[in-house]
Amino acid sequence: MMAYSVGGTLISGLQALNLSSGTQIELPSNHTERWSSYRAPSYSAIVKPSTDEDVAAIIKYATNTKTPFLTTGGGHGFSTTLEGLHDGISIDLSNFRDVKLDTARNTLTISGAVRFEDVIGPLGDGKKQLPIGSENCVGMVGAALGGGVSRYNGLHGMLLDTLLSVKMVTASGEIIYVSNTTNADLFWGLRGAGFHFGTILEATFSVFDQSPEQVLLADFLFAPNASRTILDYYKTFDNVLPAELSFVSLSLNAPTLGGSIILVNAVYTGPREEGERYLQPLLQASPLRQNLTMVPWASVNAASFFAIEGPGFHCPTGNVHNVYGSAVHTFDVPTFQTFYESYDALIQSPELAGTVYFIEMFPKQAVEQVPGEATAYPWRNITTHLLFNFAYNVTTDLDERINGFARQARDNFTAVSGFDPPQLYVLYGHGDEDPTTLYSAANLPRLRDLKAKWDPSNAYGYNYPLHDI
Repeated sequence: MMAYSVGGTLISGLQALNLSSGTQIELPSNHTERWSSYRAPSYSAIVKPSTDEDVAAIIKYATNTKTPFLTTGGGHGFSTTLEGLHDGISIDLSNFRDVKLDTARNTLTISGAVRFEDVIGPLGDGKKQLPIGSENCVGMVGAALGGGVSRYNGLHGMLLDTLLSVKMVTASGEIIYVSNTTNADLFWGLRGAGFHFGTILEATFSVFDQSPEQVLLADFLFAPNASRTILDYYKTFDNVLPAELSFVSLSLNAPTLGGSIILVNAVYTGPREEGERYLQPLLQASPLRQNLTMVPWASVNAASFFAIEGPGFHCPTGNVHNVYGSAVHTFDVPTFQTFYESYDALIQSPELAGTVYFIEMFPKQAVEQVPGEATAYPWRNITTHLLFNFAYNVTTDLDERINGFARQARDNFTAVSGFDPPQLYVLYGHGDEDPTTLYSAANLPRLRDLKAKWDPSNAYGYNYPLHDI
């Protein structure tokens, strides 16, 4: 039973903690919305702490009073298990956005709410780089705790592979440091399942020299009838994608562009001539529009997809995003094509405007060089990630229809994935998966032991839980 269920009573309890003057305590009506409002948590109080000590005091208070809470950095997580948090405390870390690059030591230290968009400029100015994600609005700490898939995985590994240390608050309200030499058992668990053990205040990553200074960025716009040609092209890279090459494709209905379209973005971290040789099949596939250009590494995200998220773009919040994910090792073209045809028919409905289907093909050479037992991240042999991002105004009938369609699609891809048992990048989970699919049967016992040690009350239990759903 929760000790506080009325917002005013909870706020009074938080005010009695005598937090620092810069910390704000507010009613939920004033809070910053998450990226997705679908099956989201609910709150009775919002706290925006301004110091590490305030974060620790709030968490200690919440744990002692059995009040549910969630700490939010980028606010981009979409697991449906988050809706299990009712009338709790939102610990909004938006004041924690510091970025410190040490070019001499090749390290980057960030605070808990830093997004990828916050580090790109400093890294670019310092001629350094990291395997950052392809979406600037995503929180960097959250991505690292789950794994960190990236266009640059083939060269630099997962984002979590570059993590050196963290400063964090445990469920008991203690501020601790964690690394390979301090609390090493916890450091193993943080890298792959870190959202189960505490709140990250600060994280330090190793960075790489920027090389080359510019990369080939290629964008293509295709009509739906090019789908099979694109899929056949992707199949040629089945488990042999060069370390320098990556693909992200989006399929959506864009009435302003005449209807259904397929956008393909390719990045080649090398000379233009080499990259263009790999891209010849796409150039010969009659794109409706194309753009190939050399850009600085730091400009890739903003310039991709014909600069759809270029200057002036603001990270969206508060919309419905019902997201499912899948992962494959072998690229079964008939299954992909059958899905695309049914998906394209589905999204012709105006009520599904904003729905997007993603295919992400990221190289894995450097990912697979890291021993599997080195971190809690279990799936280093995924060749292609899939995301089905359904956007709509929720009604019971439509929601059931979309969830049924998505689950069937996920089952179909799983059946031909080449994985037995199934594998899925945890941060692409819907929230209804078996935990062995997200964390592996081999890692779950050790993760559960760590959970019992560091969070015995399961205060951090709302995001892709370790127990069976």
